[in-house]
Amino acid sequence: AAKGASALPSFRYAGPRLHEGGRTVILGDCVHTVKPYFGLGANSALEDVQILGDILSNTSSSDSVRNYGDAVRQFTDRRAADSRALVTLSRGLDRPGKLGTMRFVLPLILDGMFHKLAPKLFAPGIFGMFQLEGIGFRQIQRRKRLDRVMQSFVILGGLSAAGVGAGCLVKKVAKLLGVKDALVGGSAVALLGAVGVVRGIGSKMKKSGDSRSWEKDKTKQK
Repeated sequence: AAKGASALPSFRYAGPRLHEGGRTVILGDCVHTVKPYFGLGANSALEDVQILGDILSNTSSSDSVRNYGDAVRQFTDRRAADSRALVTLSRGLDRPGKLGTMRFVLPLILDGMFHKLAPKLFAPGIFGMFQLEGIGFRQIQRRKRLDRVMQSFVILGGLSAAGVGAGCLVKKVAKLLGVKDALVGGSAVALLGAVGVVRGIGSKMKKSGDSRSWEKDKTKQK
């Protein structure tokens, strides 16, 4: 309530306490504001209502003042962590700039690749996990962090293996040619660089040829 209003929706978490007094709770966008195009605002609000309903259904009405006070505190205990995780996940999916775009796109690509290769070891992408039943936002956040650690180990292990293999290959070639390892390694790097330059020039020439062809066709049409 102490936070000021904003003209456009932004990611906000109003916790850690989701109740006020002994008979009032805050839920939905009042607690966890997310961008509308994520499709999580109404769904997460309905989850809040469902959890609150379950708590109230198990609350005795014999001493309503005390029991409802316990109920609203239970709502905070059960929903605060998920609400915070939802806002944190949403912020990670909507960071500005090119770096923000890469931080959004690259994890989706990695999740898709690793889940396809080892579905029992790696979870699906974050949007796929949002569709799963019986798993909270806090659990999704923890699982994605675990996936990132495992993916990093696999990628680093692959790069290390590739580096070791390349080093062994350079040594064998150098031994066959009777030259130093550094000379073979430097030649390989130079060759790769030259191939990259040639490919870049070829791509530019192709684009230039396509442009000229398009201009000629346009002139003939006139």
